Amino acid sequence: MPIASRAAPLVAGILGGGSGSHVVQIIVVIVVAVVLIGYFLLRAGGRIGGGHARAVAAALSQPELDRAGATSEATVRLVRMWTGIIGAPNEQWNIAIDGTVVGSIAKDETVDVAVEPGHRILRLGTGRHRSAERSFDVARQEVVVFSCHGPRFWPMLVVALVNPNLWISLTRN
Repeated sequence: MPIASRAAPLVAGILGGGSGSHVVQIIVVIVVAVVLIGYFLLRAGGRIGGGHARAVAAALSQPELDRAGATSEATVRLVRMWTGIIGAPNEQWNIAIDGTVVGSIAKDETVDVAVEPGHRILRLGTGRHRSAERSFDVARQEVVVFSCHGPRFWPMLVVALVNPNLWISLTRN
């Protein structure tokens, strides 16, 4: 008897046909329910109690003093949003500006980094999990805001496994 003719009653039974075993159907329903519950719990957990903030005192070079005696620093603000249930949601990511690591950011955290005004390049990541480089210009006393998160859905995860520079999504707000 060919395999195809033996598989047809089995597939029909699994998908709700007459003579199949209900054990497989029950297992499939349980797995789907657990995944959905886990997804919504983690999604709600990312919104509840988030918003920790800390300042990172990291200037790339000595701040210049203007004529009034105030510093001429600018600020880069990073907001790490809910990461998702896949990947490494609890790892801290290093913050690198112009190739120098100036701090790190954890899940559901907002970090301010002091930088000198001018053209800067920002990159986040640890090890194989990293973002693409983002270049930006910042003026004196300006606050530039970026938001970031890891892969949220399986297609993004597959692409990030092939190209590690896409593991962290980094967008300017």
